[in-house]
Amino acid sequence: MTAFSSQLFELLKSYVLEISNLTRIQASDCKILSARISDKTSHTVSETTLKRIYGFALSKFKPSLFTIDVLSNYCGYNGWDDFCKKQDKQHTNSNHKNADWDSLSQKAAKITNFTLQALKNKSGIPFNQSIKRSFLEKHFDEFLKGDYAATVLIAPPSYGKTIALCHWVDERLALNITSGSNDIILFFSSNALMNVLISGKDFNDWLLALLGYTLEEDIISLLDDTKRKEGNFYLIIDGLDEHMFKNNWFQLLLDQLMDIFSFYQSQKWFRMVLTMRSANWINNRHVLDPDHPKWFIGTITDQQVNSNVPLFNLQEIKDLCLNINPEMQIPIPADVAASFNLPLYFQFYYKQHKDNFSLNNVDHTSIYDLISNFILNKIYMGHHATDKTLLLKGLIENMDFKKREYDIDKLKVNDLFSQYNQAYKELLSIGFLKEINTSSDAQFNTYVQFGNNNFLELAIAHKLLYDNDNIFDENLVKAINLLFLNNELKVPIIKWCIMHAMKNGQQENFSSLSKTDLNPREKSEMIVFLGDLFHKAHLGQSNTGTMANYFKQDCSDGLFYYFFGLELITPDYKKSLQSLLKFELSNYKKILTYSTLAIISVLQLDLPSLEAYLIKLSVFSHEDYQEFTISPLECLNTIYYFFKYGIIKKDFFVTITRFYFNPPKQTGNLHYSQGNDLIYLLAGFVLLICQKPLKMFRYINALKKVHFKDTTEPTGYNFFLKMLLADSHFLLGRVKELKTIHDQASELFKTKESLFTPAMKQAFYSLKIKKAVLNGEYNAIPGYYKYLNQATEKSGNKFSKVFTINFLINNPAVVSQDEAFYKQLAYNNARALRECGLSPEIFSNQDFSN
Repeated sequence: MTAFSSQLFELLKSYVLEISNLTRIQASDCKILSARISDKTSHTVSETTLKRIYGFALSKFKPSLFTIDVLSNYCGYNGWDDFCKKQDKQHTNSNHKNADWDSLSQKAAKITNFTLQALKNKSGIPFNQSIKRSFLEKHFDEFLKGDYAATVLIAPPSYGKTIALCHWVDERLALNITSGSNDIILFFSSNALMNVLISGKDFNDWLLALLGYTLEEDIISLLDDTKRKEGNFYLIIDGLDEHMFKNNWFQLLLDQLMDIFSFYQSQKWFRMVLTMRSANWINNRHVLDPDHPKWFIGTITDQQVNSNVPLFNLQEIKDLCLNINPEMQIPIPADVAASFNLPLYFQFYYKQHKDNFSLNNVDHTSIYDLISNFILNKIYMGHHATDKTLLLKGLIENMDFKKREYDIDKLKVNDLFSQYNQAYKELLSIGFLKEINTSSDAQFNTYVQFGNNNFLELAIAHKLLYDNDNIFDENLVKAINLLFLNNELKVPIIKWCIMHAMKNGQQENFSSLSKTDLNPREKSEMIVFLGDLFHKAHLGQSNTGTMANYFKQDCSDGLFYYFFGLELITPDYKKSLQSLLKFELSNYKKILTYSTLAIISVLQLDLPSLEAYLIKLSVFSHEDYQEFTISPLECLNTIYYFFKYGIIKKDFFVTITRFYFNPPKQTGNLHYSQGNDLIYLLAGFVLLICQKPLKMFRYINALKKVHFKDTTEPTGYNFFLKMLLADSHFLLGRVKELKTIHDQASELFKTKESLFTPAMKQAFYSLKIKKAVLNGEYNAIPGYYKYLNQATEKSGNKFSKVFTINFLINNPAVVSQDEAFYKQLAYNNARALRECGLSPEIFSNQDFSN
């Protein structure tokens, strides 16, 4: 028997497709092809075998002699030996004249089309629904315009390198037809190169033989400019990743590729294109010599992961969604889109929802569900699951959380890799781990990283849960507080622990969240996550089970009061509060929840929504409101009448006067204290809206006696109380007093800006504008106003912005300083008030008397 030849077998496969009139084969065609082979040869090659042969199923072995004999019979030969002999004879009878640019193009096209189809069939999202990437067009434009011979696409696993490249190759092939260009594209997946290395052949020799050339003679034709037509020859190899190759094969392949690069680099028609994982690029830069002038690397868009392939942008996500489901017309929020900018996560979501695809139901918990599903299938349910779990546990134990050292020195844990070698290889292959070599002539330095932050955070959470008997409770929270003080991983790790608790019936322990040491921005993020989690759990609950019983009781004090704070207000905060109403709340808690929702309506200048919540609040009895020192209903009614009719209800001022002349005793109940934070601030905002600064001073002085919180941290209550005080000084033109508060806030912002929520940032920039007005610093106002606008977009607080604008447009000095800026402000103000159904006159009342 003639020895098995991978290049001749590839040729035989292409003949089989030609005879079957299949220019491109899909997985579904294998069943039809099996029937045709059986009809013609009276022998059966199964659908499964054909799927293995054409790359639709994993194949660890060469095809059997029976299979290749039957395929040879199908193509008109007496068997594999006959096929090989006739191919050799045909090749021997050929001469240089036949080895020209056209014949090279035809042979390369067969290989490229096969590679394209195989890669397209592996696409997680159907290829015809995927999108072209704009970055790649720019990358190749620069590459082709310059004097370069090679380029590389570098990115971590699942950044969409392969699909993006397939689109580009498709486009170049189409251009050959429409424009008559003579480019030749020879496109391989690195899977196709395995047999070359196994056979011990030189890659360059194999490549020439596959295209019908002999190294001794026909290579002259390839280099002969008189025979070469105008056009480029592209050698493209996708997925050049070392984890796919055994022993030193990968290094051998790289060496041979660099030989090809060195041989052809001076030829203007030669272009080599590679795709690699970032880790492989870092580890093999010394071989690839990227500083060579003939290499084009492009723009590294993400220095942290060393990638020149960007993640999806918002427009690309929208285009991809519309490709999949053209009827999906609802705008995609930017924060939701950000969760799906990694193509891998988008692919996970598509697989779960391909029958009814839409991102409309995506929330802040969705990405955690997707990653959990990935971990379940790839780690917990796959081969060597126990070894993978133990290996990850061992890696986490070798990290130093307090020093933020998450990269593990391979030398220190080499025993782990020796013990769990196969598990380690599989974790590398799926991109869950990556190995980085940054050795220098002075030191060997190879370390292991997690594929991305999501994988790292999940692995840490699972390790901490394991150490706490897989229970989410105060002990676990204390451990996280201690290990991750002021650490950016703290919030994601807690989220993973919460997901674990929800899925394992530990909802009753959620009150432990009140013990988490989170700053205002972190807490705001956590509240939005919890709201989405409760909303999804309530929708998916059955009539029986732990979840149904969980919502059929009052929400625990520790969890309930954790949800409240003026600093937490964002467009998503409303949904989080509404999730609390799914519990069987006490009347006090219902009033507090509806009142906070009404406050959001006030800040959003949404009068219809405010009216709806006032109706809900009016249902409760007078006795229910006795638990509140100041009635939230009275405060909200005062605001409503002022906005709707321009009327100030005197009853409210009677209540406030009684409060500061006869303040109640300070309550010792922490939870009631947290609930009263919002109500006390609400009363202060009523005084501000009604423009009663002198009453505000008396009110705040009394408030400090009954509800004082001694802390230097930027807590929501203390921060907004100071902002109310600053507003009162501003209304009365007290420059010195306002400057004192401004300088304190500026110092806090300078050192702890990352702790500020959008609502806090909005209040801060509003304060800077007011300080600039009192000091006559009019040139600074447009800049502060720009930042105020940005914060307003994120907080949804239209009221604060409109309130600030009205002070500006009613100030003659501002009007005369910058007329264009004033006109823009006046236009924005008129439009905002008109959209909200408010009269401009309600902000023009400058009576600051008692």
